[in-house]
Amino acid sequence: MAESTADLAALFDRFADEIGRAAPTYGTICRGVATEAGVLSILDGVPDPQRRPVLLLAAVHHLLLDAPDEPLADHYPSISGRPGDGDPVAAFIEFCGRRRAEIVELVSSRSTQTNDVGRATLVRIALPSTDPPARAPLGLIDLGTSAGLNLHLDRFSYRYHDEGGAEVVLGDGSPSLDCLVRGRSVSEVAPSSPVDIGLRIGIDPNPIDTSDPDQARWLQACVWADQVERLARLQVALDTVAGYRHEALILRGSGPDRLEEAVAESRAARCHPVVINTWSFTYYEGPERVRQLDMLDRLGAEGDLTWIFLEAPNETPELPWGAVDTSTSLSVLRRIDYRSGLRDETTIGIAHPHGRWLDAMDR
Repeated sequence: MAESTADLAALFDRFADEIGRAAPTYGTICRGVATEAGVLSILDGVPDPQRRPVLLLAAVHHLLLDAPDEPLADHYPSISGRPGDGDPVAAFIEFCGRRRAEIVELVSSRSTQTNDVGRATLVRIALPSTDPPARAPLGLIDLGTSAGLNLHLDRFSYRYHDEGGAEVVLGDGSPSLDCLVRGRSVSEVAPSSPVDIGLRIGIDPNPIDTSDPDQARWLQACVWADQVERLARLQVALDTVAGYRHEALILRGSGPDRLEEAVAESRAARCHPVVINTWSFTYYEGPERVRQLDMLDRLGAEGDLTWIFLEAPNETPELPWGAVDTSTSLSVLRRIDYRSGLRDETTIGIAHPHGRWLDAMDR
């Protein structure tokens, strides 16, 4: 195999190791196709940040959701409604060979959309308080917003609980999101007041228009086939947000290209800008990350601003991680506050990438 194909094969093997327990169907598939050059070559020509197993898996899932009678679909819990039965590898290879042209078209024109609504539990913890009432409402600016669902996080409900049995419940919307707090009591970590959102802006190179059935299906396809609960939660969020899409401004483009415009919009509306990125910087090239960081520092020096990010340090070493070990692949939740020209950094904790738990740090 060529070196690039060998590197991709190793990536599929590593991914299988990482997800095998949480997503056994995908783990088995990735391990099985790591030696299949014909399958891996489907990703030839895809830009490096997207040349990953998840893009190929999403493309196949997208086609299967529209063709549930395919033999491969029997192995997908998201379609069959039951745990995968038997070894899916041969069926996956056969499907990729037979429908290769459609899969190549998808991986060439689509990008993975990973802005899971479960992450709202973590963003909600990290948001600056809007108490007292005279303080400006928040202007949310979500980088890598996908369908913009998390711009409506105030319309969800939240249950935060700790290992001692205490809990804090916020809101009465849908979906109902749950987060286990470890390391500190939930009363110290969970938000204590409602959030006031005055402006909602999303930025994405390929935003999803959920009023288009094909695009909505792509969003569903990006959920791993084993994670039926996530898929159900996504559908609830889509239903909740459907009547409020007009309240969010979605800008097409990269963060570095559109962030300045979004912050200006927030300040013009007399809102406090809150820039959020959750597992989106990993899809930036290194120079783009540096450009984005320089812009955030400049915008923060020009006026008050909050930046919240949930990323893996080993994937995004350019980010300001402070004392965090940049070799870790775990998701770390950080907040940077720019106030009156000063910059304050806080590590909130290590978290599940979809917000199921937070190992809170003493901040």
